[in-house]
Amino acid sequence: MKKSMVCMVFVVLLIFLGSAGFVAAETVKIGVVGPRTGTAAATGKSFTEGIKLATDYVNAHGGVLGKKMEVVFEDTAGSPDKAASGFERLVTRDNVVMVLGESHSSAALAEIEVANRLKVPFIVAEAWADPITAKNYKFVFRAGPSNSGVVNETIAKWVIHEGFKKAYIVAENTDWGLGIGKLCEKALNVAGIANKTVVTERKGQDHYTELAKIKAFNPDVILAFVYGTGLHYFVAQAGEMHLTPKAIILDGAGPPSLWPAFWNNVGDYGNLECLVSSMHKDVELTKLATLFRKNYEKEFGKAPTDYKSRSIFDGVLIAADAINRAGTTDADALVDALEKTSLTVTRGQVAFGTTKGGPEYHQWMPPMLVIQWQDKNQIVLYPPAGATGSLKHK
Repeated sequence: MKKSMVCMVFVVLLIFLGSAGFVAAETVKIGVVGPRTGTAAATGKSFTEGIKLATDYVNAHGGVLGKKMEVVFEDTAGSPDKAASGFERLVTRDNVVMVLGESHSSAALAEIEVANRLKVPFIVAEAWADPITAKNYKFVFRAGPSNSGVVNETIAKWVIHEGFKKAYIVAENTDWGLGIGKLCEKALNVAGIANKTVVTERKGQDHYTELAKIKAFNPDVILAFVYGTGLHYFVAQAGEMHLTPKAIILDGAGPPSLWPAFWNNVGDYGNLECLVSSMHKDVELTKLATLFRKNYEKEFGKAPTDYKSRSIFDGVLIAADAINRAGTTDADALVDALEKTSLTVTRGQVAFGTTKGGPEYHQWMPPMLVIQWQDKNQIVLYPPAGATGSLKHK
């Protein structure tokens, strides 16, 4: 009698725990934030591709904490308000243990406040504004470019390397655009390179007035920090105005010059345009980069172009590695594990800065390339060690 009563109590307890949501989860969930709609919707598509490959890779290698890893995506549309609410839903509704992603700095700056308040680790993938990590929040990391890193280690050095004497900076009116524009001004002034700056509307479609000012300055290079399809309007209109025979346009963000719509929108004016990227088929820094490309081609039937598919792939692997090393989903333990990361991903060896006081805190800066479109072929110009060709002028 007593034995049957014990069994009955045990069964009732199991039913109660199950109805209360206490049954162990079948998967470990991480969240991803990024734009699936809006002017940068192509980034959301690239994120989705990278997530698919990363999830398959992690789960084929044992998953996390002995369970399958699951990724839940929230569309931010590049809006700070949507970004903040989407981040909070991932934590409170979906019970994710960590969040990754984002490509708009204004959205990321809203998201880090939620991460800090809810005490959930956040690994920023492709939002570049320095204040994202310069705020030195415990739960915020960045495994991707920062404005200062891109300017000081790649763009400014390339401008000097090419021997340009005059530069014009075009900065969109966002946290990313204004921030990177100011850093470029400072770097060019230090290098003694004459420069001017114009601030443009992020979603602007008419750049003719700005281009007239640029043409009058007669620069060697135009550093265009305009994200989304706005960059396409700028490049096409610069071509229409025959800016100057020598002016080279550098897309300081990169992906807009790699999106499928680029050539449809700019036509032949896209030839000889330059861009910043962390990916090129002939410059693969690790064996995992080669594996990523092969798996991408097998899964999607084409070669990868937008490097953000690879950056989110790396982010997912970094998250899975930290969870496994922590041996738990406790937020403080995950932060500790992330700070001790030493992991080879597609873009090199990941190690986050741990010294507080500047944007280097919780930052890993992957190497970047300067690439030029030459007859619709991507030619690496910089750094010299990875160059596959040299700069061509109009």
